[in-house]
Amino acid sequence: MGSPFWWLTAIHILTFQHRSCLITGQLISSPPISSIIGIIRESVVLPCHVVADNIPEVFSVQWIFHEQSQKITVSRYDGKNKMEKQDERYQGRTEFFHSEFRAGNMSLHLKNVRSSDKGSYACVVSFNDTYHDVLIELHVAARGGVPSIFLRSHMKQGISLTCHAVGWFPKPEVIWLDGQGHVRKELSTTKMTMMPAGLYSVVTSMNLNPGSDMEVACRIVNNLLNTTSESRVLISDIFFPSISKWLITFLVILCLSMVLISTVFSKLRSNHKKTVRSGQLKAELDFWEARSHAVPITVDPDCRVLELQVPGTPDVESSASEPAGPNAPSTVPVLLGKEGFAAGKHYWEVEVGQQHDWVLGVLREKGREEEEGTLPGEDFWALHRSQGEIFSSKGDHRIAKQQAGNSVIGVLLDLEEGQVNFYDAEQMGVMVRMPLRLGKEPAEMFYPFLSKREGTLTPLIRPVLTPVPLKLLEI
Repeated sequence: MGSPFWWLTAIHILTFQHRSCLITGQLISSPPISSIIGIIRESVVLPCHVVADNIPEVFSVQWIFHEQSQKITVSRYDGKNKMEKQDERYQGRTEFFHSEFRAGNMSLHLKNVRSSDKGSYACVVSFNDTYHDVLIELHVAARGGVPSIFLRSHMKQGISLTCHAVGWFPKPEVIWLDGQGHVRKELSTTKMTMMPAGLYSVVTSMNLNPGSDMEVACRIVNNLLNTTSESRVLISDIFFPSISKWLITFLVILCLSMVLISTVFSKLRSNHKKTVRSGQLKAELDFWEARSHAVPITVDPDCRVLELQVPGTPDVESSASEPAGPNAPSTVPVLLGKEGFAAGKHYWEVEVGQQHDWVLGVLREKGREEEEGTLPGEDFWALHRSQGEIFSSKGDHRIAKQQAGNSVIGVLLDLEEGQVNFYDAEQMGVMVRMPLRLGKEPAEMFYPFLSKREGTLTPLIRPVLTPVPLKLLEI
């Protein structure tokens, strides 16, 4: 008997009986079913009006709340003993309009509406063995506070925004809008939590991507009350600075160029430490490193005599493919540099022009027991050009054929690594490396020398005015 079906059946029976009263003219009432909205924390009047020929002083009115499968007597008035009784849930929150009873106003004034008050209420009035009933559906709603928008985090991929609002009932609808009032296409997540007072707290978040409309609105909608509350913010360009596409393209190319240059020179630095050097870039790097040790050289005008083996010409009857062999040693007049070196790295350049025969290099002098015309106890490391070809001589006077022929020769005396390097200064490449046989005598000195010829055919020391620092090349 306590099921919802029974309750609805009872309502229809009461309605049928009420209509019977209307037919007899004994009782006229307001519509049997109506719906009203109560605002939480405010008051609402549940209407119930009876129109009859005569309402006696002795009558009773009862308001009943139907909650699921049970009925709760919210408030009851008994005109016989003039008593009013309330349910404890509604204690102090209901009252009748006593002064208007005789006029047929049996409405109930419900104060401080709560979310739990939502539901169906029945007003039952009885007198003279007749009764009147009205069914009222009470909807409860609350318009919460204005939403607040917060910048939760700023990332390269966008800006994370959060909107927070409290005090809404029932669950509201949340909408993110752009500057034109259109619903934004970005995905959002919304969480609603019921607070202890029975109202909802709303938290919704979305990510604003670069290039989107920078004006953002968070709108909360109560469809029951047909009301909205909205907050709007404008994101500053400082978060997404606008950059020209051409500038972006230029910056990308510049970054790629810097990465490429850094990669190339990093590779050059790595390969520079290896014993095997290959490629034009490595050779140029080696040349500029040598040239960074340039020193001024002046030659002694007094001519010295150096004994040197020179290549012979091929035999007419021999095969032309066989290399020329060395002839007997011969003496060559040379000019010796005034500057001698015992340590470190030293570089100089010699202009040989287009001369067909010349000699230049480094001479080691072990002692100063000079005899007229010769330099005793000496070794030398030299390049020698004869018959249009250049030959390198090492400490044992062996002669190796080397192809070259440009007009400026660079010489690096490297006493740290123990070698003499000869460079083609115009092509910035190494021609030959000769190891030094360093002795144990502390008085050993190394002197530049070059061959002397009459007139303008003598090779000249070429000043190196602006050596290029290697550090600039390695950046």
